[in-house]
Amino acid sequence: MLEVAGLDGVAEHAYRMLLRMPTATGAELAEQLGTSVAEATTLLLALESQGMASPVSGPPPRYRATPPDLALGPLVQSREQELQEIRARIAQLTDEYRSRTALRGAGEFIELVHGAKAIAQRVDQLQRSARKEVRGLVKPPVVAVSAEDNEVEFQALAVGVRYRVIYDRQLLMLNGDPYMVTHAAQQGEEARIAVDLPLKLAIADDDLALVPVAQAQSDGEPSAVLVHPSGLLDALAALFETLWASSTPLLIGANGELDEDRTSDEPTPGDMRLLSLLLAGLTDQSIAAQLGLSTRTVQRRLHDLIKITGVRTRVQLIWQATKRGWI
Repeated sequence: MLEVAGLDGVAEHAYRMLLRMPTATGAELAEQLGTSVAEATTLLLALESQGMASPVSGPPPRYRATPPDLALGPLVQSREQELQEIRARIAQLTDEYRSRTALRGAGEFIELVHGAKAIAQRVDQLQRSARKEVRGLVKPPVVAVSAEDNEVEFQALAVGVRYRVIYDRQLLMLNGDPYMVTHAAQQGEEARIAVDLPLKLAIADDDLALVPVAQAQSDGEPSAVLVHPSGLLDALAALFETLWASSTPLLIGANGELDEDRTSDEPTPGDMRLLSLLLAGLTDQSIAAQLGLSTRTVQRRLHDLIKITGVRTRVQLIWQATKRGWI
C-alpha cells in the first residue's frame, strides 16, 4: 500500500511493526520480524532515510516510528499538487481543442462511435468526466452497457455527482426490474418516468453527450454519436429539461418495496411509489410486478388510500395526492 512512499512490502511491514513499539533497536525489531539483526538494522536505516523513523538519543541506537500523518503528509500534498497541475493542463488542452474546433466545420462537433465495445468505453469516459451532473434518457433495448455493468454510476454518486434519469414507461413493465431502477434510486439517483421517450441519451455536465442510433451497419454492430459543445448539445440538454419537467417522479421506499402496514393516515414511501407508478399510467399488473407484490395487494392498497383521502375514484385520488404533496 505504501509503494508510493518508496517502501516495498518488507519495509512497510517493518514500519507497521515499529508503529506498535515505543522504540526499538535493530535486535528488538529483528525479534518481532523474525529476521536477522543486520536485516532489521538495514530496514531501520531505510525507514530513517524515507522520513518514516527517527533515531532516539543514547546507546544502543534506537528508533521511533514517525507518526503516519507527519511521515505521509508531505507526500499527500505533493500528489495533490501534481493532480491540480494535471487538471489545469487538461483544462488548458480542452480550451485549445474547443477554440480550434470552433473554426472548423460542423462535422467536428460530432463523432461517430461504432461497435458495442467502443460505445461502452465512451459511456464509461462520459460518466467519469462528469464533475457535477449526468443526465440520461433510458429506453429499451440495451445497446452496449447493461445496468448490472454500470458500476461507474454508483461510484460517481458516492462522490457527489448528481444523476437525473428519465425512464421510458415501457421498461417498467418488464419483470424483475432488469434496468435496476429501484437499486439506482436507492443509491441516490433521481428517477422519473415518461411515455415514449424519443431517444436514448447521456449528457455529462454541459460538455459531452452520447446518443445511440439505430443499427444501420451491415455487421449488425450498434453505433452512437458523441456530441461536443455546440448548438446541438445545447438542444439535447434543452430537450432533456423539457422532458424532465413533464415526467413523473419515481418514489422508492427505503427497502424498495410497498409497505402494507398502516399506522397513520400519512402515506408510506411504498405508497408514494405506488402512486407515482399509477400516475405514470401503469396497469395494476405492471405496478404489482415493479413492487414485487400481488395484483390483489396493489388494489387493496389503492382502496385504502382512496378511503384515507375521502374520494371515490383513482383520478380523484391522484388529484388529492398531488394536492397534499405526496407526489
